[in-house]
Amino acid sequence: MREITHDKWKEEATALFGPNPLAWRFVCPSCGHVASIDDWVKTGAKNMAAFSCIGRITNPSQGAFVKGKGPCNYAGGGLIGLNPVKVLFEDGKTTELFEFAKKAQGEE
Repeated sequence: MREITHDKWKEEATALFGPNPLAWRFVCPSCGHVASIDDWVKTGAKNMAAFSCIGRITNPSQGAFVKGKGPCNYAGGGLIGLNPVKVLFEDGKTTELFEFAKKAQGEE
């Protein structure tokens, strides 16, 4: 698991996707589906962003662990925790999140 401070995590997101958090994109560690914060907000599940696959809301019948078949119903807080990034906050709290999605070919 990769550990990163909250400030460094925000810097990394901004470098990849710009300063608007709604544009930040993450990849589900179970199915590989990529979703932005805005995608989660539009479903009404912004509290699940980068923690559980958006498929828990949009496609709950699609089981987890089937690469390329997402979005799936993977839950970051479930029995099998796959979230690969631990974000460390100044107050000592942590949260485990999805990894940032890579930029698509041709994106700058």
